[in-house]
Amino acid sequence: MKRLLPFIISTIFVLTLSLSGCSEMDRSGELREFLSANEDAFSEVFTEESCAFRECNRYMEKWAKANNIEVAFEGEHSMVLTNGAVKGYEDEPDCVLLCSFDTEKPSSNKDLISTGQTALLGPVDHGDITLVITEHSGAQSLGIAEVPEEYIKCDNLINLNTGNSNTILTAGPVAATSTFHNSSKDTESNYAQAFEIKMSMPEYTDPFDFVKGNSYPNPINTIGSFLASGKSSGKLFDIASFTSKSNKGYTPYFASAIVVVDSNHIESFKSRFEKSYDNMADKFENLEAEFEYTMEETDMPDKVLSEDVAGNLVSLMYTLNTGVCQQDEDSGLIYAASYIESVNASKGNLDLVVNIRARGESYLDSLSTEYETTAGLCSTTYKCKKTGRLWNSDAKSTLVGFFTGAVPLQGQIESATSLRQYENDIIAKDMPEQNMIIYTFEKGDRKTVLENIINFLDPSIQK
Repeated sequence: MKRLLPFIISTIFVLTLSLSGCSEMDRSGELREFLSANEDAFSEVFTEESCAFRECNRYMEKWAKANNIEVAFEGEHSMVLTNGAVKGYEDEPDCVLLCSFDTEKPSSNKDLISTGQTALLGPVDHGDITLVITEHSGAQSLGIAEVPEEYIKCDNLINLNTGNSNTILTAGPVAATSTFHNSSKDTESNYAQAFEIKMSMPEYTDPFDFVKGNSYPNPINTIGSFLASGKSSGKLFDIASFTSKSNKGYTPYFASAIVVVDSNHIESFKSRFEKSYDNMADKFENLEAEFEYTMEETDMPDKVLSEDVAGNLVSLMYTLNTGVCQQDEDSGLIYAASYIESVNASKGNLDLVVNIRARGESYLDSLSTEYETTAGLCSTTYKCKKTGRLWNSDAKSTLVGFFTGAVPLQGQIESATSLRQYENDIIAKDMPEQNMIIYTFEKGDRKTVLENIINFLDPSIQK
């Protein structure tokens, strides 16, 4: 990785000095120039190669020192920079700007971090402004949980993200956890040869990110579909166990099933697995990620699942509607989605957990009712635990009013809600009253984004 070049820091410092005496009228123009300088400096340091978050820390420390910005907190996966209120404006509403730094693709952070840096400098007169930078690694939000609450709690929080459109999100989805259960005594198998089918994923992924290229196959669905197709084709086998591993909130990264196969169907069973493997290989070729999907002979288990429990498990794999469950055909807007978070079929018990997210209560209730019907058809009990809306902004606040006015909502009102995971979900767990929005913007509109933020932070414009 390249080191920060001294002449770049000097250039930025010169620009900073020129800003100190500018009027409010030419402030936006000066900041746009400064944004370009920040982008050039960032490109000199960060390439496409992955890096540790400490590289971001070092870069921001030098930038902060050159611009008289205080580094208030540094963690292993996060850092906080503050620009205190101008004298006489200490009572103005304070604002937190939140940006993520993807350590797997450092160069992709340029537009986001540079916009956050420049916005931190604020208008000529301003209240307290804070910039929080948190590490992302792929889909994992590693940094937000370690930032002390004192640096997050504020009058207004703006979570900045880059994307394919300019969007203001004012609320998180409603969510629920559904559980399917069945139990019966284990039994002995009539067959004599056991195999373990395993699938492991290269990384954690957001199951509610349906952007092409971001959605990884769920190992539970993959193995479950394979077992279901085997039963439907008349293959004779017993299921001894079906288990998974996952980090809550992410697609399971591992699943394993142990089956005992009739000796007359072993070769056809292996052939069917090879076809399943080839299908996964095709999907992962497009995703450009490695994976492991194997079927190997293993020790014979003492017991297998009863015919009832195994049959109910296979029936769920056949009929359970997961992924994108409700969607507008014209706009493509997804109203409700779900994924299988875990499965534990062993020692006579079957427990399968499905997480649901929806844009509103009616969509969630509709999907939950469908699941209850599915549970009945598959002879399993069903429970649904709702967790409510994950976060919500104050619709009457200046924050929401200003930014929805600057970036009008596109299409239906539900577009102000996203099913994806954001840091806002985590913040709201401990700070449910925090007023915040998510501002997603296109690369080409970053200067407009900067101007919008500066105008929002300008007391003379807000009054």
